[in-house]
Amino acid sequence: MEPITTSVRIVVDRSSTGYRTRFVTAYAALAILMGGDAIRYAIGWLGWGIALGVLLVATLIQLFRTDWKPTFQRIPWPLSAILGLMLVGSIWSNYQLVSLGAALVQLATTSFALFLASAFTWREILRLFAGTLRGILFASVIFELFAALVVRGPIEPFFPNYEGDHPPAVAFYWTQGNLFSNDRIQGIVGNSNMLAYMAMIAMVVFAIEVAANTTTRLVSSLSFLAAVPMLVLSRSASIGFALVSVFAAAVVSIAAEGKERDVRHRYYRIALGVIGTAALLVLTYRAAIFSLIGKSPDMTGRTKIWKIVLKLIDQRPLQGWGWSSYWVPWVEPYKGLVVINHVPYYQAHNAFLDVWMQLGIIGLGLFILLVGLTFVRLWRLAVRHTSPLYLWPILVFVGLVTQNLTESRILVEIGWVILVLFSVKVQEPKEFLEPLGRSPKRARLRRLTQR
Repeated sequence: MEPITTSVRIVVDRSSTGYRTRFVTAYAALAILMGGDAIRYAIGWLGWGIALGVLLVATLIQLFRTDWKPTFQRIPWPLSAILGLMLVGSIWSNYQLVSLGAALVQLATTSFALFLASAFTWREILRLFAGTLRGILFASVIFELFAALVVRGPIEPFFPNYEGDHPPAVAFYWTQGNLFSNDRIQGIVGNSNMLAYMAMIAMVVFAIEVAANTTTRLVSSLSFLAAVPMLVLSRSASIGFALVSVFAAAVVSIAAEGKERDVRHRYYRIALGVIGTAALLVLTYRAAIFSLIGKSPDMTGRTKIWKIVLKLIDQRPLQGWGWSSYWVPWVEPYKGLVVINHVPYYQAHNAFLDVWMQLGIIGLGLFILLVGLTFVRLWRLAVRHTSPLYLWPILVFVGLVTQNLTESRILVEIGWVILVLFSVKVQEPKEFLEPLGRSPKRARLRRLTQR
């Protein structure tokens, strides 16, 4: 198997003009995109919007100070087509101004992903994600301890997103203070599923930090100690399945490295057979499986949501209703569309159904193509390179896509940033990668486990 890189290491000049400014801008934007609800609860929607506006300006300034043209040339055409469809689709949208505004927000989020791709190496991006996730997880531990030990109860948002003096349902609390009870915790991000989502990405990132020698083992170990309880106590079934897929991807990609084409493809066929069988068993025995993990067979109302969304798709299957990313609650057909236990829902809880409903069948096809192309390119990078550094993009991506079979977070905020970043960054020339080693990843990982 031919290598896809040469032994040329990219040396970063930390004293270069604007180096620190780029990192500060990136850290600030990542914190807001990963902890959106926490920011909105703390400073309100207006403060959140102002912060995003300031960071957008800073991002664009920093982006155009880099060598941005090659990065723009690497934007895959399905991504360009999706963004174009979001804008053009506002013409026939059921809510034209909302669609236009949502498309512009999507472009703004895309610009940040392009900034990351243009200004930083894969190793630096790993460092950025790891540092931000560490902050979120340690803040979540402290926040939950404060709620459980000091407040001894739930904490309401400083800027509530509900009417009245008190939350109409427990889901509206910033945290319910359940750290020492038998219920789910929400962390600083204010949402159990979002906390599990961050913890899943963090576990991958922290593991690769150790394998790729980007930080000390003590720092990564302490970070892991914060991530694991946050993941377990958030009790997200979708993240549990996503972690299984991440583990499977790690095993197969590491085992396939350096093997002949026929051997690699035999591994892939076996993996697909195992995954398909496991998925069939989960669907067949979902009632028993979900009851074991404390979930309802309909995955906490998701099948009800999917039925409603499919009815809307059936009304406008070709052109869709218009792009909105998260559903906008004051326009039709989303106004009061899904309310479960007094809690309104603003997503289809399946990214593919959400895209189909909003952008029509063409948008769905483009999205599937973008996800598929990105997966193939990331997989090739992970399997053909000997450094563990190049494992983290494919593992995070596999977890993200799996989770978005029951969520729609890949379409907004940090999920969209990851999709755009990976789809563009993975197409960089081979000389931008770090040098190949003399042994495969599994040899290095074996040495790490023996220490």
